[in-house]
Amino acid sequence: MKETNRPRRILTAEQVKKRLTQENGPDLLMKNANEALDAALELYREGFAPAAAFLWRCARRKEYAARIEEFLGEDRAALHRGLKGASPKLRQQSARLVSYIGRPDDLSPLTEALDKEDTRFVRPAMLLAIGAIGGDKAKAYLEDYRVSPAATPEEQPHVKEEQYALSTALKSFLTFESHTFTKLPQPVEIVLIAPDKLADGLAREITGLGYRVAAVHQSSVRVHTDDIAGLFRARSFTEALIEISANCNPNLKGVAIKAKGYMEKLLPACHEGNPPFGYRIELRGGQLNRAQLAKELAGYMDGDIIQNSPSSYEAELRIEHRSNGSANIYLKLLTVPDTRFVYRLGALPASMHPATAAAVLRYAENYLSKDARVLDICCGSGTFLIEREKLMPCAALTGIDIAHSAIDIARKNAEAAGSKAKFIVNDCLRFEADRPYDELIANLPFGNRVSSHKNNAALYAGILDNLPKWVKKGGIAILYTMEYTLLKKQLRDRPGLKLITEVRTEAGGLMPTVFVVKV
Repeated sequence: MKETNRPRRILTAEQVKKRLTQENGPDLLMKNANEALDAALELYREGFAPAAAFLWRCARRKEYAARIEEFLGEDRAALHRGLKGASPKLRQQSARLVSYIGRPDDLSPLTEALDKEDTRFVRPAMLLAIGAIGGDKAKAYLEDYRVSPAATPEEQPHVKEEQYALSTALKSFLTFESHTFTKLPQPVEIVLIAPDKLADGLAREITGLGYRVAAVHQSSVRVHTDDIAGLFRARSFTEALIEISANCNPNLKGVAIKAKGYMEKLLPACHEGNPPFGYRIELRGGQLNRAQLAKELAGYMDGDIIQNSPSSYEAELRIEHRSNGSANIYLKLLTVPDTRFVYRLGALPASMHPATAAAVLRYAENYLSKDARVLDICCGSGTFLIEREKLMPCAALTGIDIAHSAIDIARKNAEAAGSKAKFIVNDCLRFEADRPYDELIANLPFGNRVSSHKNNAALYAGILDNLPKWVKKGGIAILYTMEYTLLKKQLRDRPGLKLITEVRTEAGGLMPTVFVVKV
């Protein structure tokens, strides 16, 4: 919940000072930012460096930034004093504050402070603040700025930070034109990512679209093709990654050389528009200092054709460190049109990702039938029903949810999808079908994000008891849940329901299970 109102109990300067001097004090105090802000502002006026560290964290939120601006006033003397304060930490944290609330009239005090700054670790924050203020004067200053060489070996890490900050600040003045994807110049290895253990259905889907599948793994399908845009006709994968190198040595410079060469050749060849191309770096796996490694990679890679730009990018360079010590390098193109799920105008916190819904249905497709009447008794935003209809034609689709807000979203999504699905606000256990359905599908409450384990025990029992009333004899129920043990036990207690197959998958760090049950 946003803290937009004035606090009932203001923390005193003494209380705030004590908390800020504790380990990780500025970060921990953010939990009580509304109560602490006024005292922190007064402490900052007095030149207390930890208060500046707290304030720039606050300034990332609009309501707090406005209060900081109001406190500083028009002359901003406190801020400018902070930039030239006696404490290097105060100067550094004041510069970080400028990065969030800086104005053109802060530029001269900032550049004057940087010109006199003799502490290495302070300079990067000041350079980034100049870039954040922007304007022709800021750009000219940065273009003329030179990073002095290290006087001692101990200074070298700070020199690298200063060089990276200067490069990053200058990037803020770059204008990236929008590029239009055309086509790949030649076939490449493309890895389609599927929900864990649900890749077989994706492989069948891809084969059905006329592609030759090169390999199927537990959570991915590999295809060798130049038609990456056409792959997005398949619905049961989350992302398409172009493989740059597999099982390679993770040496940073070596990775950078491979990635840079590949990207500089491919990106101009498959897009309309001129360089540079903005990209971001995503590092996964292993115990990594991701921020530092990303900086070093960008330092090796950036040039006239590609520029690391986390705020404006059209490609993602992904490096996955593997347990055997090697690394896989991928390129994800965000310019390839993906209109598969544009119908999803709204969602709920516990909503299923459309690709997951499609993958679950593909897993069970041998048990589904054309022109079926389908019921979803926990329909949420309608995703499961809409994806069921897109898999094969349905005679009727009915969604039930107890929440009015969910049904409102589901109706809008269904309309955008051109779906015939109908939605009813009701407690599913009170729902009575006019006649039995052929299939029931449900993303059941998980018990951690929605509802609770205790409530689910009663709900799941009620749902299973009603299955023979809702679904015709011989019909199918697809149940997706985190409550594996609970549902498995309850199914064993009901001999009229036959568990045909099950698979445990992965979703957002959770490990739900798909149950296919015959009534």
